Amino acid sequence: MTVSLVLVLLALGSGQAAATNPSQSSCAQAGASTARAELCLGEEQFEAAQAVPVESGRRARQLEIAADHFRRAVVLSPEAGLTILALERLTQVYDPQHLAQPRQVENALRDLIVQQPNDLHPAFRLAKLLEDEGLTDAAEETLLAARRQQPDGVEPYRMLAQYYARRATALSRQAQQQAPRPAPGNPGERDENGVYRIGGPIAPPSRLEVAKYPPEAAAAGVQGNVLAEIVINESGTVSDAKIVRSIPMLDEAALQAVRNWRFTPTVVDGQSVPVRMTVTVNFTTR
Repeated sequence: MTVSLVLVLLALGSGQAAATNPSQSSCAQAGASTARAELCLGEEQFEAAQAVPVESGRRARQLEIAADHFRRAVVLSPEAGLTILALERLTQVYDPQHLAQPRQVENALRDLIVQQPNDLHPAFRLAKLLEDEGLTDAAEETLLAARRQQPDGVEPYRMLAQYYARRATALSRQAQQQAPRPAPGNPGERDENGVYRIGGPIAPPSRLEVAKYPPEAAAAGVQGNVLAEIVINESGTVSDAKIVRSIPMLDEAALQAVRNWRFTPTVVDGQSVPVRMTVTVNFTTR
């Protein structure tokens, strides 16, 4: 919300226009002790801070002053709508683009949850914040609490599915990074099994098929790129496939896709040869 819009709210809430010195702050006209005036003063400081360079200490001070006004608006406000607005502004003041204080954002989101008991979006935002901070158990419990609050709602299950997909992907990648890796071999050369690695003089064979998006993954909003290493035999069919970068809800669909792919055979010195290559299987909701 801009300063001008807040000023309109102040005017509507005050019920009268005070005749004051034109040089006086418009916010002061509403009465410095009111929650609406505090919200307006916070907006003024927040908007002024946007014009100050990010690296300037003055910008941080102005944002802190804005936060103080917003907090006073929360304490003084007799109106739920105004309290929610002030809390939303606190989440913005402390977000990564401004003061970057996640604990303060967390506090404001928890207060929003209290103010909006039937709206689960503050809980979803809190869960993502906790997850980004590495507090995965707390993030999961926040989403489970939302699911218990609305057991028949679709969105809590969707958020849980996305959370578990991200966690499974992160753990899978961690396990892959820790696992010993065989020597990849040089591009264009044969390994001990006579399989050529794509690269150098060996061009990637072409294919046309696309992967089928699993409906349950699409419904949960899970998307991304799965990387698979495949071996293409002399006839152009896939004889072996394994996942090298995982998205667990999509891995099986990726493997099923690449096993059905058909390629133009790779020819070396007039003979068809098996080749090994890494392929990307893209899943997107767009």
